[in-house]
Amino acid sequence: GTGKTALVNETHKPITAKKGAFIKGKYDQFQRNIPYYAVIQAFEEHNNHILSGDEQSLDLWRVRLQQALGTEGRVLTEIMPNLELIIGEQPEVPELAGKEAQNRFIYLFRNFTRAIAREGHPLVLFLDDLQWADLSSFELIKALLTDPKGGHLMCVGAYRDNEVSASHPLMSTLSQLEQEK
Repeated sequence: GTGKTALVNETHKPITAKKGAFIKGKYDQFQRNIPYYAVIQAFEEHNNHILSGDEQSLDLWRVRLQQALGTEGRVLTEIMPNLELIIGEQPEVPELAGKEAQNRFIYLFRNFTRAIAREGHPLVLFLDDLQWADLSSFELIKALLTDPKGGHLMCVGAYRDNEVSASHPLMSTLSQLEQEK
């Protein structure tokens, strides 16, 4: 209610003017049970932007993203169907459970993000209403922001501080990120 979202949205113009990309996602209190909800929403927006380009640009993105994901692109196309329109149908991947599945997902999402956010094409990811984000989202955000091979990604988050206590997962994630600086 204090204009944080409007302020962040104003950063969109100078970023895109310098060949950067600005994507945004918004968490919803009624979608808390959907892992990565706003992150996926934001990256699907970027995928749609790619799909709206000309054939030559689409081919460049296809190659870049296929190289980044290798033979395991299906892990991401299952949660971002519009990615399959860019990289094509992906082969089945071995089923993993628990922590192994999460580690593979984070590894692939980091590779995917690096392919998008690179030198000469920085990426700003704006996530709104983080007070409603799920634990998986916080793990992914932390992994993206601490990626030693990253560096062209900026994540901006907004949340309602009156809905976040000291024990909220967001505060824990921010504390961990501060310690890893």
